[in-house]
Amino acid sequence: MLGITPADSIILPNGSTHRALDQDIIRILNPTAACVVADQEKIRQVIIDRVNIVERKTWQALNPAKIPQNDWSYQSIAIHHAGNSFSCGASGVDALKQAEKIDISSFGQISYHYAIDCRGVVYEALDIRHKGAHIERGNTGVIGVVFLADLSVRGEASRYGPGVANVTRNRGVRAGVSEFLGVQKDQLAVNHDEPSELQMSKAEKLVGTLTEFFPIKRLGGHREFAQAAGSSRACPGIYGMIIAEQLRTKFGFIKP
Repeated sequence: MLGITPADSIILPNGSTHRALDQDIIRILNPTAACVVADQEKIRQVIIDRVNIVERKTWQALNPAKIPQNDWSYQSIAIHHAGNSFSCGASGVDALKQAEKIDISSFGQISYHYAIDCRGVVYEALDIRHKGAHIERGNTGVIGVVFLADLSVRGEASRYGPGVANVTRNRGVRAGVSEFLGVQKDQLAVNHDEPSELQMSKAEKLVGTLTEFFPIKRLGGHREFAQAAGSSRACPGIYGMIIAEQLRTKFGFIKP
């Protein structure tokens, strides 16, 4: 974009970079160079405006007791699903608030940066300037996108999940009990959701917009990120994995 060059190291008031960024529609052709110097709040807002994202303040997100760490070095996107306790029968806001309640109880903050409901509405879950909590020991540089649905089929939790014993050993009894209950619920599950065309269309628009501002190289399901780290997860379910593969193919990303 005219006015932004790799040589820019700081933003001078009324300088070329400042003028280039100070407009309603921004297209950054050099994400790596531009994001280092750009006004992060302005970029956050441009992403929201372009994708028509429902902001945190609009859906009345809770403020975490502790402000999450900052992050801006994004090179990867992780696809998640909300899990067996969710379905497309609920409204997007209700599902997001349910996910928020679960996450704050477990992590002290909502885990994901963006959420997409079954009607194709995209929500700002966590401010993009903050580090997520959606990949165990691997959140730095990874944007989390969750589909507010159950995209798994019966048996995936026991087949692909980390296992009750491993969770108990690594995270304690409480987490182990939660994992056990989740596996049991999965064994009894008879219903699941499939991604809608609206969800896929909005997911493509969101990912495409993010690639304009961050040097994204990798995209995968939560399961793939866990496998790359020597662990295992059932998330995002078989249909979530299909979404990840389709997005990878469309944008030319590599696996985690």
